[in-house]
Amino acid sequence: MCSVNNYEYYRSHNICVRCGQEDAENNHTMCLECMMKSREESLKYHRKHRKERQEKDRIRAKKRYYKLKNEKICTCCGKRPSRNGKVLCNQCAARINYRKRKAYLLNVYATKNMCEIRV
Repeated sequence: MCSVNNYEYYRSHNICVRCGQEDAENNHTMCLECMMKSREESLKYHRKHRKERQEKDRIRAKKRYYKLKNEKICTCCGKRPSRNGKVLCNQCAARINYRKRKAYLLNVYATKNMCEIRV
């Protein structure tokens, strides 16, 4: 990467800001080669730090869950108040129940004879 002054100059003249040799792609600041290199480096970094990121996300989600639960707000959407003694609001609970019921019925219809099904 180049200095701030060179960056602005290259950007304004549609030259790649990374290598300073090629023309930049349309609506981008880098040439195709540098974009591909940048993408590979980014993927390599994310693969290397995947476990750390997952652990941080897990901790953040856990904090969010308990914070919303203590404030008696729906832990799913984080917008509406939760039902009495529950962690979900009526709308989220209905949506989740609908999905689970649909999956259950698909499984039942796929595995049992029509005579045995009780809905």
